[in-house]
Amino acid sequence: LPSKEDACSHTPIKVRGIHTYMCVPEEAYAAAVRSIFSNADYSGAATRYKNPQECWTRFEALLDRLGRPGAALHVVHIAGTNGKGTTSALCEAMLRESGVRVGLFTSPHLHCFRERIRIDGALVSREAVVAGMARVSAAAEAVGGASPFEKLTALALLCFDAAGVSWAVLETGLGGRWDATNHFSPRVCGVTRVGLDHVNVLGSTVREIAGEKAGILKRGVPAFSVAQAADAAEVLRAAAAAAGTSLTTEESMPPLEASLPAGAAPPAWLSPPHQAANASLALAMVGSLAQRGLLPDKPAARGRALVSTRWPARYESLSPRALRGGKLLLDVAHNEPAVRALAAVVSGEGGSGDAGGVGAVAVVCGANRDKDLPAILRELAALWPRASVAVAVASSHPKATPAEEVARAGAEAGGAPGAGAPPPPWRTAASMLEALEVAAAATPPPQLVLCCGSVFVAAGKCEG
Repeated sequence: LPSKEDACSHTPIKVRGIHTYMCVPEEAYAAAVRSIFSNADYSGAATRYKNPQECWTRFEALLDRLGRPGAALHVVHIAGTNGKGTTSALCEAMLRESGVRVGLFTSPHLHCFRERIRIDGALVSREAVVAGMARVSAAAEAVGGASPFEKLTALALLCFDAAGVSWAVLETGLGGRWDATNHFSPRVCGVTRVGLDHVNVLGSTVREIAGEKAGILKRGVPAFSVAQAADAAEVLRAAAAAAGTSLTTEESMPPLEASLPAGAAPPAWLSPPHQAANASLALAMVGSLAQRGLLPDKPAARGRALVSTRWPARYESLSPRALRGGKLLLDVAHNEPAVRALAAVVSGEGGSGDAGGVGAVAVVCGANRDKDLPAILRELAALWPRASVAVAVASSHPKATPAEEVARAGAEAGGAPGAGAPPPPWRTAASMLEALEVAAAATPPPQLVLCCGSVFVAAGKCEG
C-alpha cells in the first residue's frame, strides 16, 4: 500500500498527454496502487512459465491498445540476478549528467511505490500514477487481463511518454526472455551477476537461469556483462553469437577508479568488489552509447554521477539511535549468491573494509517464503566466528517467513563449515526497532549490526 509519504500534496500539476489534475486525493492514489497488485500471487508457489507466448501476445495487445507507449524511447535494458538496481541507477544518473532526459523503471521499492518509476531523477507524481492506471486498467480489461508487472511496465511507459523523456533505463522484473520490458529494441544491453534465485520459475541451474537472462540480447545491440560463473558465461557467449551481436565482458571494461574525478574515492556503497563490478558495467554501457554518437560524450559527467549517486540499502552504513554509537550495515542481499558476496566483504575476505574497526557482529535476518532460507543461512555462517547474536525478524510483506521459523532454521543450520565456530544464539523480534535493540544489547562495542535477507526487511530497518 502507499506510504504516508504518498499522501496528496495539493500541488497543481499538469501531466502532459494523460490528464490534468489539481490534486489527487490519497484514496484515489491508494486505489490506483491497489489495482496494480489486485491479482498478485503472494503464496510463493509460482512455477515454471506457463503459456509464455500467450502472455507475450497479450501484452503486445495491451501495448497496442495504449497506443504503443515507449515506442520512441532510447532504451537501456538490464537483466541479471543481483545488481540490476545498482547498475540501472548508475546508468540513469550518467545519462542524466550527460544532458539527456531519462526515465528509470526498477523494482521492487523500499518505502514508496513511486520509487519504481522516476522521471529525471524524481519520483513519478501521484497524479501521473492515477491517470496512467485509469488507462492501463481499461486496456487490461479489454485484452483479458494483465499481470501486476505487466501493468507496472505499461504504467511506466505511459509516464515516460507523458513526461517527454527521450531515454529510459528498464530493469527486468524476472528473467528476461519473456519479461514485459523485453518488447523493445534497446540501444544497449547489460547482464549483471547471474545466480540461483526464482528457481521455481526460471530453472534450477545457473545455466537455465542464464538462458532466460540472455533472452534480452538482440541482433546488432551491443551487450555487456560482469564476470560470470563458467556456465552462465558460456550461455551468454552462445546467446550473443546466435543473436549476431558483440558481448563485452568485465575484464575488458574500465575499472571504476579510472573514471572517478581526480582525487575522488568511490562512495562507500560501491566499495565492495561486486558493487564495483556493477559500476564498471554501467560505465561501459553508457560509454558505448557515447562512442556510437547516441549520447554526448562527457566522461567527467559520468565520473560525477558515480560519486553523487546513492541507491539505498546497498551496502549502506547507518548510525541509528538504537545502536548507541554502533553501526548498522544495511543490504538487500536476499539470495544465496548475494549473501555470499556480502558475507565475504563483512568478514574481511571480499576485498573491502567497511567492517574494519569493529569487534563483534550481530546479524539481523529475515526472508520471504519463496527464497532458499537454508542456503542464505549457510552463507551467513561465514560470520559466525565474530557473531554475538542473530536476530530473526519478519517484514510486513505477505510472503514474509515468520521470525520463529527463521530462528529455528538458523539454529538447525549449525556453525561455520570448517571454522569450528558454533552459531550464535538466535533471538526473535516483533519489529525492526526491537531487532536493533536486541542486537545492541547482546553486542559489546565497537559493534556492527548487519541486516540482510530480504528487500522488505531492509526497508523496514530504514524506517525503524
